[in-house]
Amino acid sequence: MITVVGLVHVEAGRLLVARSRNKKAFYLPGGKIEAGESPEDALRREVREELGIGLTHPAVLKRYVAPAYGEGEGAMVDMTCFTARLLGTPRPMGEIAELTYVTHDEYREHAETAPAIHEVLADLVANGQING
Repeated sequence: MITVVGLVHVEAGRLLVARSRNKKAFYLPGGKIEAGESPEDALRREVREELGIGLTHPAVLKRYVAPAYGEGEGAMVDMTCFTARLLGTPRPMGEIAELTYVTHDEYREHAETAPAIHEVLADLVANGQING
């Protein structure tokens, strides 16, 4: 089981997603929790490294367990998703090649997508937070 955190940030009916260098799939900004790190600390560190911004008021939205994209057959990801207020404008930094905002349908159109993100998007659509 791979334990990670993800930032769920919605703007104008679209979800913020990031693509790492040399990868085709888009993910939520975030990443693996390091030894001795709390999920909230990991989220703050990852967002600072990947988007170049800080966060205020992080709150757990939901945990998702799904197949881990690109990690081999049978690998699973346990992702704690957070919402938070962004301090600044996100921009690609570090390992991030691209940032974009997507609807559920736009995300599904990508040839390679991470399964856990489909679950996040389906929940956001069902709650009326993003466009289908």
